[in-house]
Amino acid sequence: MTGRPATVGAGEIGTFHVPSGGTIEVINTLGGQVVDAWFFAADDPAEFASMSHSRASIRTIRPAVGSTFVTRRREPLVTLVADSSPGIHDMTMPPCDRWRYRQLGAPGHRNCADNLRSALGAEGHAAMEVLPDPLNLFQNSPVDAEGRITFLESPAPAGSSVTLRAHRDLVAYLSVCPMDIMPINGGAPRSIGVAVLDPDEAG
Repeated sequence: MTGRPATVGAGEIGTFHVPSGGTIEVINTLGGQVVDAWFFAADDPAEFASMSHSRASIRTIRPAVGSTFVTRRREPLVTLVADSSPGIHDMTMPPCDRWRYRQLGAPGHRNCADNLRSALGAEGHAAMEVLPDPLNLFQNSPVDAEGRITFLESPAPAGSSVTLRAHRDLVAYLSVCPMDIMPINGGAPRSIGVAVLDPDEAG
């Protein structure tokens, strides 16, 4: 899809094909919503944006405009080119999963890990037991001077967005995090908007 924003519902996942040179905009429509974002090369699902390799490449855990996310082969896959949010994103946390919710006393809760597995299956890819860590857009998980991590409500205001440009044809999977126990989504997951632009539209 291109152009007009699509909606991905609270707790759901959207799959978006982005051509090389095109962009994908992720819109925090109602504010305060974390989005687990994965980017896979369209022609090689074994190549995906690796957060560990990207941290080494950009030498930070806080991505900003200009940050390029690379694959395990250290090839550029997607670059953050615009950000109207406060710029608070996370590159350290794995996706929420069934075991995390079991620990939190909510077995069977919808989760981002199973969302991705379902979306990959729908695209015809073999099941992945070990999933890549996502780029957690709008997630506020600061690390203090002693290295402790806390989980705070996302500060992203309604209507704020990030835009990423593809370096090659890719498939983006965007899971609208369903977490409603910890405070990262303000206690109530909300829908997001997504717009894909072809290279000639993206400029």
